Amino acid sequence: MAIKISVELSHICPLKEITSHAAALESNGFYRVWVPDTAVSPWEAWLAASIIMQNTNRLKIGLGVTNPYTRHPVVVAQMAATMQRFSGGRLALSIGKGIGKFLEKAGVDQHPSAVEECITVLRGLIAGERTSFNGHVFHIDGMRLRTLPPDKAVPIYLAAIGTASWESAMRAADGVATIWNNKSAEVRARVMTERKLPTAALIPFSLSRDDFFEHRISSLNILRERVEAMARAGFDEVIVAYGDMADLETAAQLVK
Repeated sequence: MAIKISVELSHICPLKEITSHAAALESNGFYRVWVPDTAVSPWEAWLAASIIMQNTNRLKIGLGVTNPYTRHPVVVAQMAATMQRFSGGRLALSIGKGIGKFLEKAGVDQHPSAVEECITVLRGLIAGERTSFNGHVFHIDGMRLRTLPPDKAVPIYLAAIGTASWESAMRAADGVATIWNNKSAEVRARVMTERKLPTAALIPFSLSRDDFFEHRISSLNILRERVEAMARAGFDEVIVAYGDMADLETAAQLVK
């Protein structure tokens, strides 16, 4: 199967079990683990990603989806440049508009151009450039980070659901992160006529965890069918969002 098999670190994985999950991910040959940046997890995302980096050698690490409000691009750039050098070039980022209700509760004013502006600022800062930017949301005045720029650029994915966000990804990003359904395949085919971007889609999977995603796949055979459909539709990477270690070991059969 040509499609890359990745996972999303379980957002209900206890902090003390991240090391064992990292070992299982590496030994089972998964392409990448995406660490979700969400307030509902029992750990902080960048710390969790750092633990995985320190306990693996080959596994690629994605951080996100991160929003441009609670994680200011200057802070994200410094963390990303540091971790890209530390990991030997294994990091990727995913930037999205965030969960509206959560941001409203946090008192955040959202803006439709924030994601693209964030990506623009991130590129210059991570590369070690003195960056100036005057947008609707972000205003950067000749800033340059003291972190050393990584030897390898950090790929920046844009989290897209609707057509507008897919089109935004085509303008600003290195890849697209989405949730798999038939509509996502149709949108991808429609917007990627002149330029092709790596596209990764998430599929929730758990054999028995009722406290996981409400709409999840609970059969390996059905999961395999969905992955095959993704491959036929031209997707580059599947992200299996798993519940626990049993789900992780089951999903590993996709790799073998």
